[in-house]
Amino acid sequence: MLDFIVQGFVSALVPENLLVMFIGLLVGIVGGMLPGITTVTAVALFVPFTFSMSPEMALIALGGVFCGAMYGGANAAILINTPGTPGSIATSLDGYPLTKQGRAEEACYVALLASTLGGIFGVVALMLFFEPLSKVALSFGSEAFFWMGLFGLSTLAAMFPGHIAKGLLGGAMGLALGTVGLDPVMGMPRFTFDVFSLVQGLDMVALMIGLFSVSQMFVMLESNETYIVSMARQAHALKRALIAVLRHLRLLGVASAIGTFIGALPGAGGSVAALVSYNEAKRWDKNPDRYGQGAIEGILVPESANNASVGGSLVPLLSLGIPGSAAAAVLAGGLMAQGLTPGPQLMEKNPDIAYAFIVSMILANIGMLFIGYLLVRICTRILDVPKLLIIPAVISISFLGAYALRNSMFDVMLMIVSGAIAYVLLKAHIMPAAIALGLVLGRIIEENLIVTCYRAQAKDSLADLLVFSPMAAVFMAACVLAVIIPLWLTHRKERAAGIVRRPRLSAACLGRYDFWVVLLITLGGIFFFNQSRELTGVSSYFPQAVYASIIGLGVFIMGMQALQSAPKGRALPSCGALGNIGIYLGIMVMAYLLIEPLGFYTALFSGTGAMTAYGVFGLTKRKCDWRGFAFVLGYTLLLTIVEYGCFRLLMGVQTPTGFLL
Repeated sequence: MLDFIVQGFVSALVPENLLVMFIGLLVGIVGGMLPGITTVTAVALFVPFTFSMSPEMALIALGGVFCGAMYGGANAAILINTPGTPGSIATSLDGYPLTKQGRAEEACYVALLASTLGGIFGVVALMLFFEPLSKVALSFGSEAFFWMGLFGLSTLAAMFPGHIAKGLLGGAMGLALGTVGLDPVMGMPRFTFDVFSLVQGLDMVALMIGLFSVSQMFVMLESNETYIVSMARQAHALKRALIAVLRHLRLLGVASAIGTFIGALPGAGGSVAALVSYNEAKRWDKNPDRYGQGAIEGILVPESANNASVGGSLVPLLSLGIPGSAAAAVLAGGLMAQGLTPGPQLMEKNPDIAYAFIVSMILANIGMLFIGYLLVRICTRILDVPKLLIIPAVISISFLGAYALRNSMFDVMLMIVSGAIAYVLLKAHIMPAAIALGLVLGRIIEENLIVTCYRAQAKDSLADLLVFSPMAAVFMAACVLAVIIPLWLTHRKERAAGIVRRPRLSAACLGRYDFWVVLLITLGGIFFFNQSRELTGVSSYFPQAVYASIIGLGVFIMGMQALQSAPKGRALPSCGALGNIGIYLGIMVMAYLLIEPLGFYTALFSGTGAMTAYGVFGLTKRKCDWRGFAFVLGYTLLLTIVEYGCFRLLMGVQTPTGFLL
């Protein structure tokens, strides 16, 4: 092994290989930052560029894209509260509060350092322990994956203190969104209502863009501030970040180990690793209330786990030929395109190429420091740009990101609708992150529940597998503790503060905005529960359980609100802010309707120009003169040209042309 490692370093340090590695890193980081261009998409889009490369060079380039994309989403999550990838959802919980505190540079540097160290940890673990890790990963049965998915979902109880029931309700809503489309047993449509576009299901990327990008742009419209935050440049931001990371090396090591292990489990991925590690760090912290308010650990932990999962996901791929994540599956496709077979044959027949690939990922994580440092310096400048220019840019990129993956106009409309609904839910304290977590985990939970049910038919006992098997019992106990411990800590804190609750039935709940939102969600749960009763067999178990959970949680929340004497936490924007949001939403719908007749980029140009003009002339009260119009036209044209160059020319995303471009 040592000989192959040395040969791997020699091969990876060849100038041509270093060049393609840095190009891959840059593509991955930028792709990870863009809404809709996830890690999977970034790797998939880069695969065709490797066909003319040697196998060794191709793998090194794809490894750079993989590493870079896993980190890239952190910058968008921290600066504008828009996770570029699902793995950055947890990062936004503390990253954006740090930005609002004027510590954006420090937060971005912490994410960069944690991502680098976590990535190196995962690759070293891959290099040294991929055989035993692969055996452990294969020992997990479907019942263990089922309970692991529920455990990830139960972390919502700790992620949203004070709104535990609403966090769980949001997670259940995310699970419900995943039930639309073909059921995984019979392949029959469910909850499609004869709409053909729903047969494919609701695309997770389009939903994520709506939940985070679009809804966050609406939130920005509420304030009268010119910029996202008023931030002065931090002195010695990198030094502060380095000290913070060195102070928490033990925590970083634990999070990286969790990320590597979860990444090695087929199908889990970096998003699960980041959220589980975030919850565990918060659970065992002496002052867990800091999390969600701008804790450095809230960035360090998920980013190290997220990037450590890269090495973990390659463990089953290189040892057994089983991808550990969707991105690893795309990477396997790149391997086969080069005539290489992932798994034991690769390690036996081409160990030099395999170890050159593994070693190059260590170098890629080190190289990420330099590229990431330069991009942090550039990206933080976005906070110096007026938000009324940022909002049209993010929305137009969101249009392209939602369309790019499946070339579907339905996904664009789904993005718009989900963004509007996410904003409404956000005002009711039902967080997009909770819904996103349900979306990510829903597929894992349902598929493994179905497999477990079929396995149980051979044993004539579902309980023996799902409840009494050792791994299931461990994760089941973890789920219970994950919900009970936050409730107990909240009760103890209130008791120490002398807070005594005396529930009393009151009609004041009827004046609460969130009461009516939860009521509508509950009624929707009742409707879909009745629809799910028409399903038959094993495929009906999961939807019925999900919608029953929505009904139960909704009734519980409304009951608790009815026992509170006074409404609180309306947090509703002014009528003027709602009017501005309505105008921007109307412009988005207008741009969508113009795509087919005029063409995608022409419609985007029109929509972006209208939003920019309304922001410049309508919201800032600037005088309508030729200079203002020239600025709006020039900004919109430049933005459209950049988007066309990135998505159409570089990525090859084909869009409707219409009469014009």
